[in-house]
Amino acid sequence: MTRLAITGMGFTLAGGVRTADDFWGRVRAGKSALTPQSAYHDRGVPTVMAGQLTHDPVVEGLDPAHASKYSREILAALAGIDEALGDAGIGDFDPHRVGVIASSSRGPLHWWERDFASASGIGRVLGGLPGAPASIAAIRTGVQGYVSTVSSACVGGTHALRSAAAELRSDEADIMIVVGHEFPLTPNLLRVYTDPKSRVLSLGTTAADSIRPYDVNRDGTALGEGAVALVLEREADAVARGAHIYAYVLATGVANEAAHPTTMELTGEKTAALAERVIKKSNLSVGDIGYVCGHGTGTRTNDIAESRAVRRVFGEDTDVPLTSVKPVFGHLFGASALVNIAATASMLDAQTIAPTANSTQADAECGLDSVFGGARDADLRAALSFAFALGSQSSVVALEAAR
Repeated sequence: MTRLAITGMGFTLAGGVRTADDFWGRVRAGKSALTPQSAYHDRGVPTVMAGQLTHDPVVEGLDPAHASKYSREILAALAGIDEALGDAGIGDFDPHRVGVIASSSRGPLHWWERDFASASGIGRVLGGLPGAPASIAAIRTGVQGYVSTVSSACVGGTHALRSAAAELRSDEADIMIVVGHEFPLTPNLLRVYTDPKSRVLSLGTTAADSIRPYDVNRDGTALGEGAVALVLEREADAVARGAHIYAYVLATGVANEAAHPTTMELTGEKTAALAERVIKKSNLSVGDIGYVCGHGTGTRTNDIAESRAVRRVFGEDTDVPLTSVKPVFGHLFGASALVNIAATASMLDAQTIAPTANSTQADAECGLDSVFGGARDADLRAALSFAFALGSQSSVVALEAAR
């Protein structure tokens, strides 16, 4: 099995997060970047907490004439990719041996709802394309390999990572950039997600009470916007050039539970079986896994279903922690799996388990250690990262510490 090294990370997230250090600093501290989203009160949308960008993304060196034609989603992805490539120390490369795989759940929803009317010329052509961020990134960086965008809701980041891994392991590429981007904070989407008949968003009025995964007092999730980019290489290539390796990607597992279009399979049996297959593919044992980064939306069905899956894999009395980072940046839909993978890699790199922010009173139905109250030093060899999506989709990624 060829281990794949994560050598670069870049972000455009709430709280001004751009670098790997910015990201890890907030995740480790459990410092939420959520702020009140009240822009659509006049349209009957209640105020909710959300991980919002406070300014348009800035892409250094980008011609202002070009930037004016690009949507915030394109700019966010470009900024994240620039940072990830710089973090990885990538200089000259064979353009035919580098690719970009992107993930977005709904494409440029923000642009269609908010920016279409004011866009003009080529901006109207580019802004509405779901694949524009990946394609524009390739043009900007000179990448001439495999460039594509997947749309698999909240497991899309894992699907993108899986495609990138296939390119590297088949020797079709030497470097793959994986980027997730999502801007879901639009009036129509927020109206649906806060409607009493379909509400999944927390109505908490502060960051601390807006999303509380695995907490008995949870009342829903919170959304976020932005982009996250990762650079992947084969282990031998990364080691040969002396790159810093955050963690290794060992294996990915994707499955459709074929259970229900909007609700998770609550026994956890199918997710557990998928996780066990991923552990086996990784040439690991269950005992090698010291941490699970959960999807952790702060909704009852998600929290309980994935907690049951963890207990099926590791045992009812397991002390393997299951935590969530969604209280920090919110739920970024198509980028959320990559946020989790970046967080898991950061924890393996730092040998520290970040807390589940906001949560204080454990739900007995979850029955796991979700690290309430602060970060914890750990001795981690390997970890799992979960992501789930509407349409009965599940995904698991196994990562290993680079020590």
